[in-house]
Amino acid sequence: MSLRKRLITPAVVVLTLVGCGTGDENASPLAVIADSSADSFEGTLLTAPRVPRPALVLPDTSGHPYNLRGKDDGVTALFFGYTECPDVCPTTMADLAAAKRLLPPAEQRRIEVVFVTEDPQRDTPQMLRDWLDRFDPAFVGLIGGNADTARVLDELYLPRTEQHTEQHTEPPRASAHAHPKGDVDHSGVVYLFGPGDRQTVIHTGGTTPGQYASDLDALLDS
Repeated sequence: MSLRKRLITPAVVVLTLVGCGTGDENASPLAVIADSSADSFEGTLLTAPRVPRPALVLPDTSGHPYNLRGKDDGVTALFFGYTECPDVCPTTMADLAAAKRLLPPAEQRRIEVVFVTEDPQRDTPQMLRDWLDRFDPAFVGLIGGNADTARVLDELYLPRTEQHTEQHTEPPRASAHAHPKGDVDHSGVVYLFGPGDRQTVIHTGGTTPGQYASDLDALLDS
């Protein structure tokens, strides 16, 4: 499939924490990764260091263990967030779903989008499944927010998730969640792991579905 690509120059990518709902998308940098020299990806091809799929096993929305390294013959898109995020999480999932639809069915079947919730107290498996189905029923939902995901965030040079809670000012209604409600600050970076981890590309924000599709297509051809 022919998709538009561009060249990027050598640079340093700064990975920051995104505060969902806070309006602060210019948080202080928490980690830095060097990217490659000129390449044909819309995102950033990682070469220093070259980051493979992390060793991570978490329960999926059906309660079965999911091994992130269990399927490496296609592309895995990995994102950490939570379902009550008002902006970054739903727009990112919508863009990745739209990007998949731009590709031929044979390529779509080789793409796995994995969303790891960092808010397991509120994101029950069924809630996460229902939320992901709004974008693409094939999306994988994992229950994170634990020591394993904190370790993986470190391995991926991403800031650790932070929760800011505020107590209800009045007793919750019977239909409401009976727990503190607050925002979750999390990374807004999408990792794209290519077949066999030969190439890894990251997107740090502002990516269009066409740009995602271009990189997914390029990684599948690598």
